[in-house]
Amino acid sequence: MAAGTAATLAQDVVTIRFAHAMPASHSYETWVTEFAEELERLAPGEFEIVSYPSAQLGTETEYLEGIRFGTIEGAVMGRHGQIDQRLEVLNLPMIYRDADHMDAVLRSAGPVQDELDSIMYENGFKVLGWGELGFRDITTNGVPIRSASDLRGINIRVPNVEPWLIAFREWGANPTPLDLSELYSALQQGVVDAQENPPEVVVTSRLNEVQDTLSLTEHASIPSEMVISTRVWESLDEDQQAAVMEAATISRDNQVSATREANEALLAELEEQGMAIVRDVDRESFREGAQASWAAFEDRIGADLIANVQAAGQD
Repeated sequence: MAAGTAATLAQDVVTIRFAHAMPASHSYETWVTEFAEELERLAPGEFEIVSYPSAQLGTETEYLEGIRFGTIEGAVMGRHGQIDQRLEVLNLPMIYRDADHMDAVLRSAGPVQDELDSIMYENGFKVLGWGELGFRDITTNGVPIRSASDLRGINIRVPNVEPWLIAFREWGANPTPLDLSELYSALQQGVVDAQENPPEVVVTSRLNEVQDTLSLTEHASIPSEMVISTRVWESLDEDQQAAVMEAATISRDNQVSATREANEALLAELEEQGMAIVRDVDRESFREGAQASWAAFEDRIGADLIANVQAAGQD
């Protein structure tokens, strides 16, 4: 009987496997680890959280398929625009005024966040929390980017985010979408000349080994999301769902705070290591090209949603 009871209890443990493409040193891994710790505190013995960092389970696009088909339960990623084109609103360049604006859109439990969460849920993904990678800057070799016109003719890697492809073309660059796992070798081999990412990604992905100049363009910020499948979510009872969301909120807030602190501190570290940091950037020079991408996506996103995201936090 004891053996039978133990087997039954073991079967009742909910296993959630999270995939992410960042190295184990990145805040994504800390996010999953802290989520697991908080969940164990709130619901002891009820969940097993397993993390697969460093693209062990493939690319972020493959995580979407895995969650839909049930080969994994969850992921931390930034592929919401591939889930539903309305969510490209979160990727529009120059859409966010600052960090406080991002908080108002994604972490205020307000009507805009509710709408975004609902869109994700309709597509089979339960958002446990919207995280952050940070505002994105451009790295190059020996070419400072002080205005949008300095990008003319540069082959730059960007994520496969269509509004960005439009914006970078408007700025005169030649954008090439590549998965993050392919970026280091692409820069090393000269497949692309430049890339854009927050400082934390530059450091954790060792991109400063193959790029020597970082220009603080802060042209965009892709939020990340911790998600599980709606199938897993709906299998949980109310107490388990409450525990999951409490653990997710605590770990999300820690991830956002840690990311912001890390990005600030890592600029000084990169500079000490010899990377040139270009601070005198004319951010407004990027606005015209950015708004061309807004216009191109207005029909797919919806003018109202774009306006609501812009207005968040201004009440």
